[in-house]
Amino acid sequence: MEPGASIINVSSIQATQPSPSLLAYATTKGALATYSKALSEMLAPKGIRVNVVVSGPAWTPLVAATTDPESLSEFGSSSGLGRPAQPAELAGAFVFPASPAATYITGAVIAVTGGEFYA
Repeated sequence: MEPGASIINVSSIQATQPSPSLLAYATTKGALATYSKALSEMLAPKGIRVNVVVSGPAWTPLVAATTDPESLSEFGSSSGLGRPAQPAELAGAFVFPASPAATYITGAVIAVTGGEFYA
């Protein structure tokens, strides 16, 4: 990759608030957040930025495949906004770190969680 390039990885609130039924998924999302932080330090001298977007509850095919139908009506209700995100509501979090406005941002975790705390 050339200097000025941007890598944006995708993690999830599951990284710090894992659901037992999503153990493998939550584990990989936690690892990806850590990996992104280390990779940002490794690539910064080359002028390559690495950031990670963490999403909270969002309507995706994974939700439909892993949530029992009775629980779907409650999905996302624990977020501060009381609802899950639509995928389009996450888009800006991916566009910004790739844009010229973010040339000094690397190693950042951008949490798009609807008000759920991510640490």
